[in-house]
Amino acid sequence: MSVDTSESVSPTPSETDPPPEPDPGGGAGTLQTRIAALLPFARDDAGRYILSAVLAVLATLCQLGPFYVIYLAVRGVVDGTAGADDFYGYAWAALALVVGQYLFLGLSTSISHRAAFGTLFRLRMRIGERLGRVPLGRVTGKRSGEIQRTLSQDIERLELFLAHAIPDLVAAVVVVLASTVWMLVVDWRMALAAAVCVVAAIALMSRGVARSQPLMGGYMASMGRMNGSIVEMVRGLPIVRTFNRTGETFAETQEAIHAAAKYQADWGRAFLPLFTAFYTVAAATVVTIVPVGLLLWSNDAIDTPELLFFFVIGLGYGTPVVKLLDFSANMSHLTYGVQLINELKDAGELPEADREAELRDSSVEFDDVSFRYDGAERDALSGVSFHAEPGTVTALVGPSGAGKSTVARLICRFFDVDAGSIRVGGTDVRQIPFSQLMRHVSFVFQETFLFDDTVAANLRLARPDATDEELEKACRSARAHEFIAAMPDGYQTRIGQHGARLSGGERQRLAIARTLLKDTEVVVLDEATAFVDPENEVALQDAVDALVADRTVIIVAHRLSTIVGAEQILVVDDGRIVERGHHGELVAADGLYATMWQAFQAAEQVALGDAVHQERP
Repeated sequence: MSVDTSESVSPTPSETDPPPEPDPGGGAGTLQTRIAALLPFARDDAGRYILSAVLAVLATLCQLGPFYVIYLAVRGVVDGTAGADDFYGYAWAALALVVGQYLFLGLSTSISHRAAFGTLFRLRMRIGERLGRVPLGRVTGKRSGEIQRTLSQDIERLELFLAHAIPDLVAAVVVVLASTVWMLVVDWRMALAAAVCVVAAIALMSRGVARSQPLMGGYMASMGRMNGSIVEMVRGLPIVRTFNRTGETFAETQEAIHAAAKYQADWGRAFLPLFTAFYTVAAATVVTIVPVGLLLWSNDAIDTPELLFFFVIGLGYGTPVVKLLDFSANMSHLTYGVQLINELKDAGELPEADREAELRDSSVEFDDVSFRYDGAERDALSGVSFHAEPGTVTALVGPSGAGKSTVARLICRFFDVDAGSIRVGGTDVRQIPFSQLMRHVSFVFQETFLFDDTVAANLRLARPDATDEELEKACRSARAHEFIAAMPDGYQTRIGQHGARLSGGERQRLAIARTLLKDTEVVVLDEATAFVDPENEVALQDAVDALVADRTVIIVAHRLSTIVGAEQILVVDDGRIVERGHHGELVAADGLYATMWQAFQAAEQVALGDAVHQERP
């Protein structure tokens, strides 16, 4: 099965309108709900996270150790009790503590990264599985740039929190608590003098974080619009240049970039005074410690070693608080990945049967099916019923937008019907597990998606264990072996992103070969020869003929000449089947199909006349 989701995506209103007003929850709920959403993915690595935190604590204690050594050295100097051997011991102790600090910190960071990568792996795998089970419109209703940003950049930002914030948070908290207890033990008055600025800084930080969190929703909207616009512009450059509309396209992207930049600039200006005050107060412990300390020392209320102790420890007391602010900023990154998790939960996963069904044959049946897309004002299909016998070809024809492709996609259960039922092999598709349904049904889209990989790798998506001989057999049947063999590396040739190094007909024949390799009993085919040049059309039609042989085929037909021999032709108009029968019967009925056939013949005559005219000298 193949589908290209990169060029058939229509912008939603949110992509063209300015960013929405930020929601109070910042786009992903409270801190507790964000962490709770991530816990299932981090549970398997809980031991690593705990070990990382313990090592971070040991690193922090080693960090404080040299200050204690300095304190002891200063006391020894003042008291006159320290000798040369003592100072050598102090030096070696300080060196050991510094080495221990970086050793424990390095181990903590390494372990937290391993744990974070494991968590992100499970998160991405879960999102991928979930995307395969939500209605397709929930995925294709977004710009491809937004989906790419969410799955790569947004989730990757969680690594900042999982791998860095946890050891940093533990270290900062331990430093603050240990320093506070230590200073209280040495002199409670000086401890209070040092704590004044830190408490004020924490209050400013809490206020700033609380005010900024509700703006996260607007930030995400502006960044999503910008990223989606840039990716869409780059992918659409050939079309843009063809129609000479670079100015308009660049203008839309430029406007999205300016909007995102303006949002961030306005955000920064709004919080500049508050966070400037925070950084100033956090670093201002000298303003309280020095005067209070000198006052107590001058009154013999504190000894010189204790005074120097507070000058060493107290003046850096506010530094860990700055790390706490960085941690709070990293907490906002939880919003990105968690928002997608919540969106997928709200999308309503298509229910799946818990055991395989018994399929009696390869028939396909629609029984009074009605379906409406989310947000649509009317049904895309209404009361559609038909039966495709095993080994027969059923063609769907009709005007554009009549509902033909919707019928095809419902067979593969990209959506669930609103009313009625669809049966494959006599069993409702909702009672067939996805894996079993996909083993039984293949779908060849008009727009073929190919990965930037080798020909062989793209073919083996259908059957990973296929041998080279089986690949070649499928490609020969699909009339693809000749052009593959002519490539520089044959089946090991890389074909570029979306198969860029292949022509449209070659990509389609490769998709048909992939479907032949899958070898299912039911094939749903979105007409493969609709927009193919005459040189490739004969080979492609031969490939289609090989594909439909002895299979139950549902084909969405654009070129009526390709379905003249179909056992059943269904004429779809405005979501309903208005005519059905053989080609001859429908032409004789003088209805919509007859009108379409006459128009098709007229178009063919015009095309033939133009060709003859061009060949004349």
